[in-house]
Amino acid sequence: MTSIDLANVALRAKGLDPGPVTPEEVEFAREILRQRENGIIDAIHVLGLCGTVTDASLLETYLHGEKNNLYAEYALKALCRYLALTDKYRPLLRAWVQEKSDSFRRMAAIHLAKEYFRDYHDNELGCYLVSVLCDMKDDCRGAVRYAFVEIFDLRAKLDDPFGLNFDDWDEDLTLIVSVAATEFGMKELKISIGDLAH
Repeated sequence: MTSIDLANVALRAKGLDPGPVTPEEVEFAREILRQRENGIIDAIHVLGLCGTVTDASLLETYLHGEKNNLYAEYALKALCRYLALTDKYRPLLRAWVQEKSDSFRRMAAIHLAKEYFRDYHDNELGCYLVSVLCDMKDDCRGAVRYAFVEIFDLRAKLDDPFGLNFDDWDEDLTLIVSVAATEFGMKELKISIGDLAH
C-alpha cells in the first residue's frame, strides 16, 4: 500500500492517464484522508471520482474549520459534482455563497452554482448572485460571471466567453446580467461602481 503513487492514481481517476483505478488504490486514498497525511487533495479527487456515497462522511471532515481552508473547495466539489450529492448539501452551498467573511468557501460554493440550480429553482439566491455580479467591489464577480455563462449556456453568444479580459463592465456582461435577471425574476437592478450606484 505504501508504494502507491497517489498523484498517478489521481491522474488516472481524472482520465488524464490511461488505466483503471483499483479498489486497493481507492482504499489507500481513504486511509490518507483518515490519517490526514500528505496527498490529501489527490486523495479527495480519487475518492470523489472513484469512491461511493458512503465516503461522504469522510469527505465532510474536510469542509469546516481553518485547518481545511485549502481542502474545502475540493471536498465540496467531490461531494456535489462527482458523487452527485448536491441535494444533500444544497443548504450548505446556499449558506456559503452568501458568506462574505469566508472567501475560500464562498468561491467554492459559487463554482458549484450550476450543480445547485440544476433542476432546482431558487430565485432569491439567483437574484443575490446577480447583485454580486453588479457589485464592482465584490471579489467573487468573476466566479459568478463564469457560473452564469455555464448555467445559461451563453458561451457561443459572448465575445469573451471565458472572461479572460473581464473588467468592470462590457457588452458581454450586459447580456449575462440581462439573461440572469430575467431568469430569476429580478425586478430592480442596481450596479455598484466603487461608492457610486446607478
